[in-house]
Amino acid sequence: MTPCTRSKSARDLSKSIISELPIVALHRILELMPIKYAARSSILSKHWRQLWSTQPNLVFDPLFFQYVSNTKDSAASVIHKILLKHTGDILGFHLISEADTLTQSDVNQFIIFASNHGIQKLTLKMANDEKYVLPDSIFTCATLTHLNLSRCIFMLPDGTQFPNLITLQLEHSKIAGHRGLENNLNLPVLVTMELRFCVDVDSVYLVSPKLENLSIISSYTITFRCFSVNPIFTIIKHLCLNGTSLEKLCSAYVEVKLCQPLKLQSLKICNFKISLESIACAVCLLRSSPNLSEIEIDEVVKVDETLNQRTELLSSYYLSTKKDRVDEALRLIQTVRLRKFKGSRTEMCLIRVIFSHSPNLERMIIEQCEKLENATNYKEKLREQLSCITRASPKAIVVKYVQPVFPVAYYDFFV
Repeated sequence: MTPCTRSKSARDLSKSIISELPIVALHRILELMPIKYAARSSILSKHWRQLWSTQPNLVFDPLFFQYVSNTKDSAASVIHKILLKHTGDILGFHLISEADTLTQSDVNQFIIFASNHGIQKLTLKMANDEKYVLPDSIFTCATLTHLNLSRCIFMLPDGTQFPNLITLQLEHSKIAGHRGLENNLNLPVLVTMELRFCVDVDSVYLVSPKLENLSIISSYTITFRCFSVNPIFTIIKHLCLNGTSLEKLCSAYVEVKLCQPLKLQSLKICNFKISLESIACAVCLLRSSPNLSEIEIDEVVKVDETLNQRTELLSSYYLSTKKDRVDEALRLIQTVRLRKFKGSRTEMCLIRVIFSHSPNLERMIIEQCEKLENATNYKEKLREQLSCITRASPKAIVVKYVQPVFPVAYYDFFV
């Protein structure tokens, strides 16, 4: 056999091996490829042409929009052509670009087409200045399970119900309320809800009996009226708030202890602004959550400037008057994770409070983004500070590592 013949046989064998993979695996391969290359696969053979036309997950991401910008066709016209040639179900349809726009008319046609072809996962994150108004058909789509939207308006038709929606993620979006008299948003099987900088959430009554994960990141827009009269807040297991949302929640609930116990297992606080309101609300949530064992704080930000000393709230003022409440709040905590740790006096004081009031603490995980050349000195300084802290739990350890720009741990140690 000549070298040329052997090379041809090897190529044929390789093609045969790939082509004989399960269709699900082949579709996954196409999904992970830039869409221009996935489309080109259709010229390989009749088999690959059929695979491309039945690709169930269509992802139009920044690479797609960048590619189209170098052609004479518009992004909308290319997407229309792809959909016209598509056969079978469209299980995932994703429009993602922070730099490109699409018209309301085009987006409506795409969403309606996908909702008529078994859509399960829909993502819409485009750069339009004006928010998209979602077509009515999407609100009653029986196959939809995951919805991820940015810069959208919910103009809810009467009788709105996402019968099988499991995950709802909204960012910079507005819930405009119903056109009729009803104000219920029925999400009977919803498990996860994420709201980031959304407005008018309180204009509807959320009915979500199976909700487990709730994340609310907001700078000023949510007052929690929809939750203060709604039992869904007492059934969630994992809660994520930012500092401002925590203060908003404090104004909606009593600050001592809730009337009904919560089912929280973990609490995450992003951009934790140390203030009387935020600490009181955090203590209230912890005291009201008999199953909570894990706390995550993603960056401690500036302390209330009205305090004479930056650590006064944590060290003397609050703890001296509310010690019993803090003891009860932290008695079941087993894991604490501190992200974006800077080593400030406020952060060190917070660590002391957690250590001294957490008899069941097992691990304190500290993640610090630090320049590599300073990591060694920083490690030794932090080790020395941590070794001097009194711990209520004899088995509590500290896991510390520096996380540089690239996601690689530089070092770790136990204290």
